[in-house]
Amino acid sequence: MVIKVLLKALVVVIFFISSSWNSFSQWEKVERFDFHPPLDIPLVLAANFGELRTNHFHTGLDFKTNRQIGYKIYAIEDGFVSRIKISPWGYGHAIYIDHPNGLTSVYAHCDEFVGEIGELVSHRQKLEQNFAFEYYPPKDSLQVKRGQVIAKSGNTGGSTAPHLHFEIRDTKSENALNPLLFDFEIKDTRRPTIRGVKVYAVTKEGYRVPNKAKVLNAFGANGKYSISGNTLTIPANYTSTDGGIGLAFDAIDQLDAADNVCGIFKAFLIVDGDTVFVQDMTRIAFESNRYINCHKDYEEFHTKRRHYQKTYKTIHNPLPIYAFTQNNGILKMEPGEQRKIEYICVDTEGNKASLHFKLVAANGESSNWNELYSPSDAYLFPDSAFMENSPEGVVLFPPGLVYEPTPLIHKSSEALIFGNPAIPLQEKFKVMLPIKNQSLPDEKYLIARKHSNGILYPEIGNVKDGWVTTWVKNFGTFSVTTDTIAPVISARNFSNNSNVKGKTLLWAISDNFSGLADYDVFVDGEWFVLKYEPKRAAGFSFTPPSHLTGKKEVLVRAIDYCGNVQEVVYQLSF
Repeated sequence: MVIKVLLKALVVVIFFISSSWNSFSQWEKVERFDFHPPLDIPLVLAANFGELRTNHFHTGLDFKTNRQIGYKIYAIEDGFVSRIKISPWGYGHAIYIDHPNGLTSVYAHCDEFVGEIGELVSHRQKLEQNFAFEYYPPKDSLQVKRGQVIAKSGNTGGSTAPHLHFEIRDTKSENALNPLLFDFEIKDTRRPTIRGVKVYAVTKEGYRVPNKAKVLNAFGANGKYSISGNTLTIPANYTSTDGGIGLAFDAIDQLDAADNVCGIFKAFLIVDGDTVFVQDMTRIAFESNRYINCHKDYEEFHTKRRHYQKTYKTIHNPLPIYAFTQNNGILKMEPGEQRKIEYICVDTEGNKASLHFKLVAANGESSNWNELYSPSDAYLFPDSAFMENSPEGVVLFPPGLVYEPTPLIHKSSEALIFGNPAIPLQEKFKVMLPIKNQSLPDEKYLIARKHSNGILYPEIGNVKDGWVTTWVKNFGTFSVTTDTIAPVISARNFSNNSNVKGKTLLWAISDNFSGLADYDVFVDGEWFVLKYEPKRAAGFSFTPPSHLTGKKEVLVRAIDYCGNVQEVVYQLSF
């Protein structure tokens, strides 16, 4: 099956000088591309482009594969393999193809690669003696043709079920582009769904005022939604002399062939007939993708799985998804005033949903947020740094890590307590802790980070002059610990001195804390690939090649990040 692809261009005509919303969109199709579909089964989505995820927007399409692995994956156009990455995490087995039209296609969570690509993968793994690797072939050294089978679909890496994660990127900028705009044959006649609205009191910078937020559920169908009484009334003290009001909407999309929750494509906030905010999920820049944590209502998403997306932004939010904002989407209101609110969201097929209501500020006294975050040394701010240097520990916290002012929590005693683990961070900060009464080699020491739920996480670092230094991306409670226990290796489907001819050998390999740094299998001293798929109970596997025959010595080795080594030797017949 070959699809004649038409690139859709959404032409949004917005009359900012008009008192009414005359036209929210006009569609035209411009013939530009003729891509081969990446699969030869009906293209059904489990997730779309721009869907909200933990710490990132989803940057591609997830195609369902009938809960199976092994479907053929096809190159969508002529090009050359520009990158191959194999990892137990993230995209799993992934391949990147650069095309002459300035686009790059990405195919992730593959089970295996086919033909020359598979041969190259085997060669690189043996050369590097590692299952996991990343390689950038020289330009044009590994060419592929449109419709060529390049891989088999799988369930590798961070996937939760068999599927193909597929992306289209701008080769030059590496920005992810919305593949639905390339008109792959995916039926969508369903309108988006608007499930609720949330209103916040915010400062002039767009920071939320604590305990000044209100939620109302939306109801309706067929693209028309409302709230109870068509009115949202806020207390007078939500308004302020220097701040304003921010809105967020719980909106999702779904396509015809599946009920999976997907993200919205475009959203418009119209106040008293004027457009004040436009969101556009046409492209996503990877370098700013984690700023999703200040675009969505982080707490609502992570505690209730509600998809509230803000129609305003803080002054520090660099996401390129905002096509237009007026006053950063923050509404100025005074007690006793009201505004006519219209929220519209559309999908890539032009299906539309809207919510209309009156926003009313009650009579009374407005607030003044000028002193809200005082004294300033009691908070961490998005545009300021924090540093503490003491014999108990060092913290170096650069600017740009928090999204809104955050209470400073810093205590040092037996452990270093820094920040609230429930608050997300944009980048890493530095932690240094002293080793007291050191009695072991340097490599045995690391830092343990305890979450508020009591779970300990390893933070691998460097040891120098009696101090452990690491960079972490989470608040928590930090302490120095050691790992002197080697990994544990357990054979799962065979025993020593057995005949394993025709078998894929399975092991479970676990480590008590620091985690596995390396894992290998050797047969009579020759290295072979030991595959690792963490989702499986017996996550490690070795499929012996056909040329292995007779009785052989098989050695499995595992090394953790603190240098502890475990080796198990078997005598097996092939």
